[in-house]
Amino acid sequence: MKSCIIYSSVTGNTRKVAEALAAASGAPCFPVREAPDPDDYDLLALGFWVRLGQADARTQGYMRRVLGKKVFFFGTLGAWPDSPHARRCAEGARALLEEGGNTVLDGFLCQGRVDPKILEISRQKGRHPMTPERRARLEEAARHPDTADLAEAGRRWQLCLAD
Repeated sequence: MKSCIIYSSVTGNTRKVAEALAAASGAPCFPVREAPDPDDYDLLALGFWVRLGQADARTQGYMRRVLGKKVFFFGTLGAWPDSPHARRCAEGARALLEEGGNTVLDGFLCQGRVDPKILEISRQKGRHPMTPERRARLEEAARHPDTADLAEAGRRWQLCLAD
């Protein structure tokens, strides 16, 4: 089965996960701006960073071009990966991919450092005040993806490859 990894990354978080998947599998890895035609592959790993509760716009555009494929999605976000927010992000990615007749084999989300520019925009717009809880969550997010995240993403990607 011919597979590849496509990702979008601003701070390097999602790229780090994508490169770990490539190292674990030998599959080629491309930034979404250089992504090949999805029709050339049977299985795609699609990586995104979460913006406003959904996959970034560039990755969403590529996802809409993926039709009738087996897909594994992965993403990074500042929220806790087991939070209701993260679940909604995963559900949105899954729904978008399924609209194209794709079979979503699995999905994986982990924390990652939030772009300081995004935090500043949020501050200026008065969104999400910097509470002690939020500060602690963002500090924890900045330590990810860590080796455990990368290992888990790789393990789940390997299961998709074996499917």
